[in-house]
This record gives sequence, structure tokens and C-alpha cells, in this order.
Amino acid sequence: MIIRKLKDPLTNITIQAVGNPGTDTGQNYFTAQTWMADSRNIMVCTDIDESFKGRYVLFDIETSAVETLIENLSWGCGVVSSNDYFYYYVGSAIYEFNLHTMLSRNVCKMEVGTEVYGPLSITNDGKKIGTYWKRGEEWVVGIVEVLTGEVSIVAAPGFKEPYPIANHSMINPRYDQLVFFAHEGRTDHIADRIYVADTTTREIRNIFRQQRLDTGEHVEYVGHEMWAADGEYLYFVKYPQSPLKPTGVYRVEKTGKDYELINGDYRYWHVAPSPDGRFAVADTFEEGMKVSKIVLINLEKRTSKLLCELPLWRDHPGHPHPMFSPDSKKVSFTFADEDQHLWIGIIDIDQLTEEN
Repeated sequence: MIIRKLKDPLTNITIQAVGNPGTDTGQNYFTAQTWMADSRNIMVCTDIDESFKGRYVLFDIETSAVETLIENLSWGCGVVSSNDYFYYYVGSAIYEFNLHTMLSRNVCKMEVGTEVYGPLSITNDGKKIGTYWKRGEEWVVGIVEVLTGEVSIVAAPGFKEPYPIANHSMINPRYDQLVFFAHEGRTDHIADRIYVADTTTREIRNIFRQQRLDTGEHVEYVGHEMWAADGEYLYFVKYPQSPLKPTGVYRVEKTGKDYELINGDYRYWHVAPSPDGRFAVADTFEEGMKVSKIVLINLEKRTSKLLCELPLWRDHPGHPHPMFSPDSKKVSFTFADEDQHLWIGIIDIDQLTEEN
């Protein structure tokens, strides 16, 4: 793997491109941290094949040192904790890999006939994992205790066909009794997307009530949710295709008491808040979907700053999926090179001017 230096022609911002020439390299899903706590080493999946499996490596963005850790693992199956453990699933089991000692262990194994899905999520203290799984035809949302491997069921909502899936489960990073999950399906058909389950009260609430017309047609298409690091808000995107305007980056208070539009300057797609709470980063839908913009949003001023515009890769792992490093100083995302191979782009936001 190597580092290439690029400069965006629209913004003149420098991009550090990490990849493996002639093959495809991706980071974790945007809600699942891919950086180690030092904000220098990044856990990536390279040599991704047609089944979206690859070689997980640790890459030092300062020295270009690379170390292969796990072979033949599915892209997007893991998350790096704040104390530098990589948690990932294979089949019905969840595993732990210590990124310092390189020791691994089995955290838990679900009952026979169960298949775990991702992305995984984890609390700020690294003690609880949020996940979901399929048991027969039933979709189940749950929590795993990292130390003991104890598995607790949080919700089995039983959504009806044609959209029975409950997914994208994310445990609140601070308030670990709260677990978000999504009612999955076509966003123009799903009028009750955003749920939070409370393990203390056993209550399950749809915390963002999508609006409808008098005819019953719903007019707010939403998705790509992510908890803020302090656990107070869930960020999400109201997609530009929504009939009801304004569209853009929104957030809803953790219990659904209130919500607000943060920024609607672009045709936003995915959004990730920074760990320090100052910024959010988002990618965009663009006409023809051959390129996507990466946009930095100032959460205090509610202003936006275009960072770059780069080509999209051909399939889902190549969506830009921008995220922040733990120190909130770097933004990472994926893009396609001139040969349509997938790379990870990194922008140090310290290079931006004060007024931005």
C-alpha cells in the first residue's frame, strides 16, 4: 500500500490518498470508526474481491508502514473501539482483535441458525456492542457485553412485508440504555424509519415522525443515521428527493423531544458528526452519480465548506462514507481513481483557513 498526494482543482485542498494500486481499498462504514485512538493508524480492508472480502491491514499514514492482521474478511464487518480493539463478526460469532498485542478472542456466538449483520457499534467506554441479527425470518436488535459475551435482545419489531427488516442498529455511545435501529426499505415507502429502544423502560419509540399529506402519502425520505459522540443527538439526512422541503442534514434529540435542520446547502447523502461536536462531514448525491462532493459543516455556525469532489466507485463499498478521526482533525472517505479502483482519501482540516 502507498500514499499519493492529490490536490482538489475546485478547492485547492490537499488530499492524502491511501491505497493499493491495481486493487480496491476501503475503510469501515461511516458509523463504525476505522481509526485507532492515535488518529494516525487506520484499519482498512484492501484487495477487496468480487464477494467484497479482503485483507484487513493496519496502515500508518505518517510512515506508510503496513501490517496485515486478518485475511479473507468481509468489508464493513467491524468497528475500532476507543481503546484500540477491533470488533468484527463472522457468521453467528463476534470476535475481538487487540490492535496492540495482536491477540484475539471470541466475544460471543449466537444460537444456531443466527446470522449477525453490521455495521457494529460500540459505546465510548468500549464495554457494550450494538448489533442486529437474523434468526430464521425474524430480525432482532441487541446488545453484547464485551467482557462477558452476554447477549441481550433489545427489540424484535416484527415489521411486515414488503419491508420486514430492522437494521443499522447503533447503541448510543454515552447512554448505553438507548439503541437506535432503522425500519429498512425504500425511503419513499418507509414512513417510520427512525426508532430508539430504551432497555431501562422497555419502550420502543419512533423518534422522528415523518410527515404525511392528508392523503396518507409520506413526504419526508430519511436515512443514514449516526449518533453524536456525546449521545445527545442522532444525526440523519432528509434526502433531496423528499417532496417536503427543506432537505439536508438534520438532528433529533435522543428521546425525540425536538429536531432541527442543521444545513441544507447541498444534496446530502451520508453524514457523520465529529467526536468533539464542532463539525459534521457529509457526501452528496450528484447528477449521474459519477462524482460526489465531500462537505464540512460547522455545527455552531450552520455553514458549509466544500472540501473536494471526486469520482465514485462502482458499488456500495465505494460510496464515500466520510468520517472523522478520533481527534476530529482528519476526514477520511473513499473514492475511485482513474482506473476505477477504490482508494481512501484523507483531508487534514487544520489546513483550512480560520474563516472556514
